[in-house]
Order: sequence, then C-alpha cells, then structure tokens
Amino acid sequence: MGDNPAAVAVAPHTLAFEFRGKGGEFFRIWIVNIALTLLTLGVYGAWAKVRTQRYFYGNTYIAGHAFDYHASPWRILLGRVIALSLLLAYSLSTSIYPIAVFVWYLIFAAFIPWLINSSLRFISRNSSYRNIRFNFTGAYVEAFIAYVLWPMVGGATLGLLYPRARKARDYYYVNHHTYGGRFFETEFSTARIYLIYLAGLGIFFGILIGGSMAIGAIAAAEAKQHSLPDLKILAPVLPFMFILVSFAIYSLMSVFIDVMVFNLSINGTALDKQHKLRSRVSPWRMAWIRISNTVLIILTIGFFYPWARVRTARYQTTRLSLIAATDLDEFTADVTASQSAIGEEVAGFFDLGIGL
Repeated sequence: MGDNPAAVAVAPHTLAFEFRGKGGEFFRIWIVNIALTLLTLGVYGAWAKVRTQRYFYGNTYIAGHAFDYHASPWRILLGRVIALSLLLAYSLSTSIYPIAVFVWYLIFAAFIPWLINSSLRFISRNSSYRNIRFNFTGAYVEAFIAYVLWPMVGGATLGLLYPRARKARDYYYVNHHTYGGRFFETEFSTARIYLIYLAGLGIFFGILIGGSMAIGAIAAAEAKQHSLPDLKILAPVLPFMFILVSFAIYSLMSVFIDVMVFNLSINGTALDKQHKLRSRVSPWRMAWIRISNTVLIILTIGFFYPWARVRTARYQTTRLSLIAATDLDEFTADVTASQSAIGEEVAGFFDLGIGL
C-alpha cells in the first residue's frame, strides 16, 4: 500500500452491501421481458437478460455506489444461436448414430474448461463498480483440473474427496478474479470444508432417522386403534411419501452445505491482500426463503417470481460486507480486451454450475 500514492491510509472500516430493488419494480420489467420474448419467438431473450442483469446490478450498492452491467445483447444472442445449433447437432447425430453420444461427451468434456473460462471472463469484463471493470484470468489447464479432473476424482472415491474438489473449484473461481488489476484471493483449510460436509450429512441422516422413528411410532399407535385393512390402504402411498420427505431433507442439506461453504470461501477472501470480504448468510434463513418462495410461486402460477428473486437478492446482499483498509481510491481502470458471450451462453444452455 505504501508504494501506491493513490491509496489513502485510513482505519479499517466496514462497508455494508445494500440491495435497493423492489418486487413491484422488477415485476414490470419481468412481465414485459416475457411478453416481448414470446412475441419475438425468443429473440428478445438476450435483451431481457441484459435488462434483468442491469436492474440487479444497478440496485446493488456499497459505499453509496452501485454496480453496473455492460454486456451487449447482440453478443448474447449470437452465443445462444451457437448453443442452440450445438444442441440440435447433438440431438440429430445421436438419433441417427446413438453411439455418437460418447463422442459428444468427450468433445463436451474437452470444451468445458474453455466454456467456463469464457463465461467467467465475459461476466467479469462486463461488470463494473465506480466505472472500474472486473476481470477473470483463468487458464485452460487450471480450469480442466478444477472443473473436470477434481470432480472425476471425487466421484471415483465415492464422494470422499468431493469436499476437496469443491475447495479446488472455489479457489480457482475466486483467485482468478481481479478488480482494477488487483487480485481477489481466498484461503481456507481443507479440514473446515470437510467439517461442513460432515455436518450436512449429520443433518440429513439425523432428520431422516428421527422422522422415520416418529412415523413408526405414529403408525404403531394407529395400529392399536384401527384394523389392519385400514392401514393397508396407506401402504401404496408410504414409499412416495418417504421419497418426498427424503428429497426435502436432501434439499435442506444441500442448502446448508452450499451456504456454509459460500460463507467459508467469502470470509477467507481479500482483495489486494488488504480489503476483506465478509458473509453472514444463515443456511436456515436461506432454506426458509427458498421453500416459501417455491410455495408462493406455485400458488400464484409463477407470478410471485419477481418478488421471490428480489427477496433472495436482498437477503444475500445485505449479509455481505467489505472491511476496507483504505478509501478504495487506489483502484484504477484495468484495460481489457472485449470478450465474446458465446462461452457464457453455451455454459448456461447446458446448465454448468460455475459459481461459488
């Protein structure tokens, strides 16, 4: 910090993130986006994505300044056309030659690192704060190790090394992002991420076993008051109920692990080795928000979606903060070349999970 005259030394101070968006505001954007996308047979979807991103970026503040999104809808549209062409080529070739599916898997596995890097680079270079762009500097080999090789190792060990694979992915994602030419860097121990996964498994089996015992006790009590034929009526429904309850518990475990690992990764992150990020997202609050949002979206036939998305963004954003060591004026614009949206759209088309 001492070799940068633009940096002004001040006492470390906490800057809270804010989200100022409202469900009603986003509903008007969302409903127009849907209408125009349908009327244009999907072509307007690229413009709809940009409008949505700009709304959420523009309503996310820190230290009184909002973020901004600069992507071109035309590049996103081109990326979607290429993604759709690839999907059609895959469907046509595999329907004629079913064995071609293995060739496509090999091709897709080889292209995953490029898709991920291209997507992250496009998103970063089109995101800014105080007119200064973010950037992503990942390389093919590193992405292959983090997103292909490590998950394969995790699967080959029946999940025993999956927490270590998740750590490799988070390290790659965070440590190759920059702001104003300065790197973000995260650091946390492997033991801590394993403890989170073990706690998640404990929640899953604890609730499952406890719930099974409770259901068994209720069934035994009912058996004393009803005849056996009455209980046989419920028999076909019990497996379905068990699967439904197991899925709900698994979803709760997944939310717990994702939130806790996100907190772990963010709380170990610093920008330029001095500005520290903090996350205080509660897994239980996040689980409640997701469950209640899902119920309300179903009950309103989808019309609650804008409020659900704003509600989620507001909670997640307000649980983030930055402990700044300076006034942040040392950051200057980092000139970067333009980046194609093809990688982002193809990655999104095939639903690749590339975030934290």
